Amino acid sequence: MLAAVTLDPYRLARTVSPTRYLLELQPDLHAATFSGRVDVELVVHEAVDQIVLNAIELGIESVSLDGSPVAFHLEPATERLVIDAAASAGQARLVIVFTGILNDKLHGWYRSTFVDADGHEQVIAASQMQATDCRRAFPCWDEPDFKAVFDITLVVDPHLLAVSNGAECSRVMRDDGRVAVGFRETMPMSTYLVAVIVGPLEATTAVEVPLTGGGTIPLRIIHVPGKGHLTAFGLDVGAAALRWYQDYYDIAYPTDKCDMVALPDFAAGAMENLGCITYRESLLLVDLSSSTQIEQQLLADVITHELAHMWFGDLVTMKWWNGIWLNEAFATFMEVACCDAYRPDWKRWTTFSLERSVAFETDSLASTRPVEFPVQAPADCSGMFDVLTYQKGGALLRMLEQYLGEEPFRQGINEYLRTHAYGNTETGDLWDAIERANPSAPVRRLMDSWIWQPGYPLVSARLEGAELVIRQQRFAYGDTDDATLFVIPVHIAIDGAETKVLLETDEVRVPLPSSESIVIINAGGHGFMRVDYDDVLRSRLVSPIIAQLTTIDRYNLVDDAWNSVIAGRLGARALLAFLEHFGSERELAVWQAMGIALRGVGRLVDGEAYTAFQAYVANLVNPVLAELGPEPVVGEDDLTSKLRGLLTAMTGALGNDSDTQARCRAIVDAPAGVHPELIAAATTVVASVGDESDYDRFLHAFRTAATPQEQLRYMYALAEFPSAELIQRTLDLAMSGDVKTQNAPFLLNRCIANRHHGEMAWAFVRRNWATANERFPGNTIVRMIDPVKLLTAPAAVADVQSFFSEHQVPEAVKTLEQVLERQHVNAAIRSRESAGLTSLLTSL
Repeated sequence: MLAAVTLDPYRLARTVSPTRYLLELQPDLHAATFSGRVDVELVVHEAVDQIVLNAIELGIESVSLDGSPVAFHLEPATERLVIDAAASAGQARLVIVFTGILNDKLHGWYRSTFVDADGHEQVIAASQMQATDCRRAFPCWDEPDFKAVFDITLVVDPHLLAVSNGAECSRVMRDDGRVAVGFRETMPMSTYLVAVIVGPLEATTAVEVPLTGGGTIPLRIIHVPGKGHLTAFGLDVGAAALRWYQDYYDIAYPTDKCDMVALPDFAAGAMENLGCITYRESLLLVDLSSSTQIEQQLLADVITHELAHMWFGDLVTMKWWNGIWLNEAFATFMEVACCDAYRPDWKRWTTFSLERSVAFETDSLASTRPVEFPVQAPADCSGMFDVLTYQKGGALLRMLEQYLGEEPFRQGINEYLRTHAYGNTETGDLWDAIERANPSAPVRRLMDSWIWQPGYPLVSARLEGAELVIRQQRFAYGDTDDATLFVIPVHIAIDGAETKVLLETDEVRVPLPSSESIVIINAGGHGFMRVDYDDVLRSRLVSPIIAQLTTIDRYNLVDDAWNSVIAGRLGARALLAFLEHFGSERELAVWQAMGIALRGVGRLVDGEAYTAFQAYVANLVNPVLAELGPEPVVGEDDLTSKLRGLLTAMTGALGNDSDTQARCRAIVDAPAGVHPELIAAATTVVASVGDESDYDRFLHAFRTAATPQEQLRYMYALAEFPSAELIQRTLDLAMSGDVKTQNAPFLLNRCIANRHHGEMAWAFVRRNWATANERFPGNTIVRMIDPVKLLTAPAAVADVQSFFSEHQVPEAVKTLEQVLERQHVNAAIRSRESAGLTSLLTSL
């Protein structure tokens, strides 16, 4: 009896599966087209009367099954190619000849362009297959659990460089003058990891990284001509990461080479294609002499993130897209761990607190979501590429690691990877593996409480005699009677001694040595929770005790206080009084938390009150800046230099300090020999008070920048100017084509965030909505409009909410819902706090 074809519009039947693709692709870069042939070795698990696979935007010229031509038809609505031929159980061979287009939407196989040294536009055929765009490059079983071996050949003009997942193994000149470049077979992998890159590119000399068990891993960076001098840092990070991961996982690098490809056009940040990782140029190429610490850290973070995937994601892969969160969360956790090992002076686990706070912001909303949720259509998983997947997921893994201990956690990861190598898994497989390595720990029960429930807890602490009472309830930006309970590993420091409590019920009592004990809840700051102390316990954490707390604990005090303002549990006036206890603070992370809080408070007032607020900021910041000195000293660490830059921008822009503005203008006028942190800060400050001549200078710097980081720095500065006319020029620039489509949505984002002209920028985006959606990558649209949440005037709120009631963002339905809810939250804060804060500030 023949099996019926599945009627599921999203999942292919499991009656037929591929084991090996013999793929040949031939691009025509100038015509933006390609032709191809794919020869697929199949296993037919049971007799079928049709074979169904994925294809979209392809012209199918012929199909043969086991050497015989067969009929076929395309179903564009379901993105499928249906082979109208029966097949008996056993082995089969399917050959398809096809054509396609190199599109301009930065997905599938697409066009990327750059201008060469002679002023001519050059074209690259670049690929981005995740999540379901491999079907745009060739017909395939485009679901993650259909793993197969890929034997790829690219037929190209002789002067072009071709790279793919495997190492190059052959070059055959054809009669038409083209070269067939063959690549070694891959290990079994998912289609979303296929990479095919062709263009007038250059490769660095390979760095030979030791391979566990013997041999080496050739590591290269592929780049456009003329940018080889920007590759040294990326190669150093990549080599260090490959060594560290092999040691951490205790498993050799799983393929034969590692190419990292810098692309001029790329919709995502980077993509973990097996052996051929693709990046935005700004996240792989950098000049250490002109870049800031955060620009360098971003490169290190992204490179280590993608290399972590070679094991966790590529070697072991989720069965379906509901599990993509674990791939990305684990890579986020590993990037911080690896980066911390690479540059311990950057205190990467401390600065990860900022990223966790971004996840808190979304997870405090009623419209948040569970970390994992059922995914039916692959498009549904696009909503998973957000802060809840990356930052919350990574933070939850860090919380678990700190609860178990670093080595027991690592042993569980090794158990997971060895058990499931070359296969596909569900989330629970990881918890089970860690629990097998840690049999006394309730790993699955603990993690299930966090993964399948939305939100996170507020852990409150109060004193009752010599007992500490800790209680959990779900934290929210507003009233809630949500009874959700989490299994919370709470680290508590009592008079400096740390203990662990597993809070599973709504309340737990902990005996104290004394009723005068000093208590820190979430000591070390690794738990995914906010903390609320009663007045007695909080009063014991102010100066001079604050200085004795860890940096993360002090960061959390500030971050929790600001979010208590948002939630209506603390007044803005009380927050400003609380921040004055941090006048002696000298740690970057704490000042970053204070900067977030101060920028938020600044949005609550206008006019005379805002002027007074600016003076408050300058008075708070200037003594610390004076102590640091105007310039770095010999031997100064990166984070101190970064703190100086942060405080300079805070007092010059947010604090409107004229002396700082004058110093910044002098730096912009004569930047030679000035530290990059000060140049970056000065650029922001001058833009915030700049005129047309400053704008023209920055526009020229954007167009002639020597590095990707400088180009972005000056581009974003164009959105900071106080003049409506200059912001209009920036808006027009974003839509002109002079800004690449990968960057234009983020420039418009900055314009909407402009304090003075955000509403004007939003109106511009609103008018150009159709054009933006047509031209920009779909995954960038919701990021473009994210700052509408800062527009809190009643008319602006009504306009934004009305517009999006009729205009959806299909790739980010849940994220848009969160943006709109946060706009209401921000409007409520302003309504609640503005009058009292204005009264306070104008009386100072």
